Amino acid sequence: MVIPCLNEAATIAKVVTSVRNVLPESRIYVYDNGSSDHTCDLAASAGAIVRHEQRRGKGRALKKAFGEISADIFITIDGDDTYDVGVLPEMIRRLQHDHLEMVVGDRLQDKSSHTRAGHYFGNRLFSRMISTLFDMQVEDPFSGLRVMSSRFVKSFPSVASGFEVETELTVHAFDLGAPFTEMPVDYRLRPEDSHSKLNTFRDGSKILFKLIWLYQLKKPLQFYGYASLFLLLLSLVTFAIPLSEFIMTGAVKHFPTLIVSMGGFVLTLLTFAIGVISENINSHSREIKRFIFRTTERN
Repeated sequence: MVIPCLNEAATIAKVVTSVRNVLPESRIYVYDNGSSDHTCDLAASAGAIVRHEQRRGKGRALKKAFGEISADIFITIDGDDTYDVGVLPEMIRRLQHDHLEMVVGDRLQDKSSHTRAGHYFGNRLFSRMISTLFDMQVEDPFSGLRVMSSRFVKSFPSVASGFEVETELTVHAFDLGAPFTEMPVDYRLRPEDSHSKLNTFRDGSKILFKLIWLYQLKKPLQFYGYASLFLLLLSLVTFAIPLSEFIMTGAVKHFPTLIVSMGGFVLTLLTFAIGVISENINSHSREIKRFIFRTTERN
């Protein structure tokens, strides 16, 4: 059990105790992300193993945890006591019985549990985007409650520093062709003296740029194909001006427009060529990653 947290003194002891009651044999690690309150002391008193990642960001804390810990099954959960840990035994059973690589707790089944409408609709919007862009069915891509196999975690090349890490985990499943599922989980409000670290617009924009970056990285032919199509349309529109002049008068007066349109056609070809080359490289590397992943022994 990995619990990344920052200033969660109000809830961390309860989370650790709740997990211990449900999974008494588990090792519980709290990765403190530079807390200025008594989070570390309270976590240790509750029986957790406390480790530190001074660089701020949930992604950095999880990356360090995944690199340091050896286990058969990894579970991540937030330290804010918003998830019902009673579902964990069933999530573990699903992971093992159905030979899955990841089981995600879906918080969005009950809209009434989300008082921040921006978060709810943002989650829904991004889930539709991810499902469409990566041809996978995702309902809650930003859930902090995940049960994962060891080989899935150890093959995860995270570069995210903050809340984008959940997006990376979801897209990593697509990249490996790893089977996963989502299970409904009860989600409750934070206590009054506990405050969310998530900023709707700041972190939402980071996640959006991360998603675009992952799309061009994992599906370069589609990404650059759409970009080249856009450039082609702009070039055709621009080229229509000198072309119509030449047809009507036999001369071209707007030479700068003609030059810009020709440059647009060249950029179109270059962009499409980048997409084709990147797709070939990406397909080859993906097959290698999937082969290594399939041949890695599952614990």
